[in-house]
Amino acid sequence: MPALAPRLGVFRHDSPLGRWTITTLTPHALLHGIVRSIWQGEGRVAYARDRILPGGQSYLLVNLGAPQYLIDARAAERRIPFDDAWFCGISERPIDAEAPHGSIVVGVELTTTGAAALWPSPQAEHANLIGPLENLLGPKAAGLRERLLNTASAAERLLLVEDWLLTRCVSGRRIHPLVHWATQRLADSGGGIRTAALAKDAGVSRKHLVTLFSREVGLPPKTLARVHRFRRALDASRSEPACSWSEIADACGYYDQAHLIHDFQQFAGMPPAALARLAMPDSASIVLR
Repeated sequence: MPALAPRLGVFRHDSPLGRWTITTLTPHALLHGIVRSIWQGEGRVAYARDRILPGGQSYLLVNLGAPQYLIDARAAERRIPFDDAWFCGISERPIDAEAPHGSIVVGVELTTTGAAALWPSPQAEHANLIGPLENLLGPKAAGLRERLLNTASAAERLLLVEDWLLTRCVSGRRIHPLVHWATQRLADSGGGIRTAALAKDAGVSRKHLVTLFSREVGLPPKTLARVHRFRRALDASRSEPACSWSEIADACGYYDQAHLIHDFQQFAGMPPAALARLAMPDSASIVLR
């Protein structure tokens, strides 16, 4: 596949955390603004449970291997099996998961507005939603998984998913340009711009901006800004370990350290000092045990 090779990447990990291989496909240019990445992960982790942190994106996940489990902390840690295709909407809550038998998962990371290009319903209905893709697509979800199961290589699977996304997204609904602009401003500022200022710069009312976000993002602009600020503070704590939490809070636009701790409790489920002691398999998750 000479023409495809520049778009493919293969990353192998081997450490006390486990052994796995990630194959990535840079999305087609027509998916710009909709899809951040398309990937397949295969391997086995050495830990029992990890926690995926909010980051302003949503996911399509197709399990091609052994069952994995979503942990429902609100129901006495009920383990919900994930053994088909799921959609994880944009979230303001962390997600706990287990993969005790290894994994082969094909995934799509959508942009902040990416899900709105797939589903015509208001995105507020899908925020914080995790569940079978069949609930949104019907039998087509099972058909996509079946085709992936019958495809031999990781590269071919990723191309299949890309073609599926092109069919659904490129000829589908368009996102309001103001929402694209506003979500990019929030991301670029690390959550450092207030909703009122964002609306003023856009030349619309705050109410109108919030309504657009409800329809095409799922989270209010204020909440999305807080998610970006949390991730900015988390990144700062990892890249500048000598900095105190009060210094990080000040640099990332928090009122004070207590304000930072409050957001870490909401988005990570723990205070920042506890999170800093945990291993991170990647930039979006932490090892719980």
